Amino acid sequence: MGSRVDQIGEGRHTVAAEYLAAFLEFVAECGLDASSVLASAGLSPEAVVQLPRFVGSKAYNRAIRSLLDQRPDPHHAYRFARRGSELRHGAAGMVAQNSPTLREGLDLGLRYARPQLGDSERLVVRVEKKEMVVLMSPPDPRIDLDDRVDCFNSIVMLLGHELRGRRMAGTMATPFANELKVTHSGEGFSLPRAALPPGMTLSFNAPHAELVLRSDYLDTPLLSPSTELQAIALRQLEGSDPSANISDRVRGVFQTREPDIPDLDEVCEALAMSRATLKRKLKADGATFQNLKDSFRLRRATYLLRDTKASVEEIADELRFGDASGFSKAFRRWTGITPREWRLAHRSAPDLT
Repeated sequence: MGSRVDQIGEGRHTVAAEYLAAFLEFVAECGLDASSVLASAGLSPEAVVQLPRFVGSKAYNRAIRSLLDQRPDPHHAYRFARRGSELRHGAAGMVAQNSPTLREGLDLGLRYARPQLGDSERLVVRVEKKEMVVLMSPPDPRIDLDDRVDCFNSIVMLLGHELRGRRMAGTMATPFANELKVTHSGEGFSLPRAALPPGMTLSFNAPHAELVLRSDYLDTPLLSPSTELQAIALRQLEGSDPSANISDRVRGVFQTREPDIPDLDEVCEALAMSRATLKRKLKADGATFQNLKDSFRLRRATYLLRDTKASVEEIADELRFGDASGFSKAFRRWTGITPREWRLAHRSAPDLT
């Protein structure tokens, strides 16, 4: 047996290697040669045999693009979403499975599974009344990402989230009026072929992928939660490597406080560590608090520019800039264009297909 390695393939973010294994099985079922798909991703079969923990997101996305190029089918993402399970998330999945209700299980699952999900900083969770809204914010405008791949990943992440909840609660056959909003068109799409879970509605040509989870679904009790198993899993997650995924933990604080922008002291308080400790751990992770904060502000800004009518002045105020001028200068530094130019370009863009 080969020795285990941390990561294979290129990518700024990582995806749990178990997802690559499941994807290669899916590729074979679609009638493609898995080795050729690996080659298109810049990976070799020998690398996969090394039992990596993660695969780089860029390599993983190339593999998806290879499938979509060779076997175009609008139903691929919906079928692949059914491959997800809490088992692929290890201790994070154990924490989710042993919660009292789906609401708590899904919240904890997202909190601890983010590092395994790829570009998880784009995943935004909001509580509106008693409903939970999970959406994918716009991709980083500095990164060239194939729209089809982005659509595929968004559906897999959101629909897979809903399906995992059903498995944990034993309600695969129960109708829930949850709603999935997707960015692709309905052309050539068949609801029966997508095999959506009972009661789910689907909306096409949405500005961003979004999952709306209703309160009756969220309040469903899980099958047989164990506080003892959950405590063991939590200790493993928190104690196995205190420095592991510290950047994702900081991003998680930003997500839970949205639309507020917490400062360094507020993040330190949420993570129960001193300023010096957090800065040291971030440095070891190749990050800084300011860069993470700016990344979050950029994603929040692009969402507000594209999907709301908020003025540049209002957005600057929400993102804690002193004035609109300071926000515009920062946005130009991040993207190369002004906020107004970005809004004009993206609001006039055609829908994804």
